[in-house]
Amino acid sequence: MVLSVLLLGMGTAYYEAPRLLQKQMKRELIAFSAFLLIGMALALALALDWPIPNPTRTIEFIFRPLERVIYPQ
Repeated sequence: MVLSVLLLGMGTAYYEAPRLLQKQMKRELIAFSAFLLIGMALALALALDWPIPNPTRTIEFIFRPLERVIYPQ
């Protein structure tokens, strides 16, 4: 499973990166690389059965104080 995730990620980069470099789209290449690395890291974590943090908890942590200000009890 890990090998397939790595191969798919490398294949995607091999397919897309030369086109972006050829068209001199450096910002798009940076964004593409960042999202590809994040996606591969999450896919590898899933393949290895590592715990993945829940983004909902982070959003609640950020907005809970704001909610208390808007809707005081």
